[in-house]
Amino acid sequence: MSDVSIKLHEALKKYGSFPTLPVGIKMVKTDEQALEKARYPLRDIGNRMAVCQGLSVARTIGWTMAFKKEDHGCPLSLIFIGHLNPQSFLDGTVSGYYQDDEASAKLMEKTFPRWPVGEVKQIWLSPLQKGEFKPDVAVVYGNSAQILTLIHAANFRKGSGIASVSTGRGGCSNWIAGAVQSNECTYTIPGPGERIFGGTQDYEVSFAIPYQQFENVIEGLKYIRKKGAFRYPVPNLAVLAEPKFPKEYYELDPTWQS
Repeated sequence: MSDVSIKLHEALKKYGSFPTLPVGIKMVKTDEQALEKARYPLRDIGNRMAVCQGLSVARTIGWTMAFKKEDHGCPLSLIFIGHLNPQSFLDGTVSGYYQDDEASAKLMEKTFPRWPVGEVKQIWLSPLQKGEFKPDVAVVYGNSAQILTLIHAANFRKGSGIASVSTGRGGCSNWIAGAVQSNECTYTIPGPGERIFGGTQDYEVSFAIPYQQFENVIEGLKYIRKKGAFRYPVPNLAVLAEPKFPKEYYELDPTWQS
């Protein structure tokens, strides 16, 4: 169990009101036994699943999910985790759906962060508040205003801003490898596969927080709420303004003075 994971869960709930559970994710690099309380797709669901589906299950149903190589139903995540040799992918085999020239197709595939082949054995995904393991990264989903609270918090005591790099697909690479390797928070507009198979909603944006950044994000959430520049839910200060009507309305009241 990780106490800071529990603290982050509580801070996200208090300051962001996120509609689904924040999920802790661990890239398991040793030959550990199956995670006791986890559901493995082939063994427990009866079919392979995309890892983005596993993330959706964790954040919406609250199950702990775990994937070995044989559990993955999406070849792209197998590349990003390092379960497959990436050469055919890097040659632009599938990026022709998005690029019409070889150079751009290859460059596109090289942008995705990934692990070396064979380094990662499993990936575990569990609601953060369960504290089942020390995560490498936490992933949170929300609307743009909710994600704004996390951009503010992650930029606390940093100042240079939070980067987001996306090709519009393969967004799972950012939390499988990118945020963990860079040790930097990042946000992502979910891509086609996650929407089609994972059920991600049109309004949702994801935000990845590496474990080493948990404490700073917690402190940032607290500080910015205390200062009051921005908070969620966003207060609608327009309700304090005087309404304006066509002049005929004001003629109903002979005593009206504008």
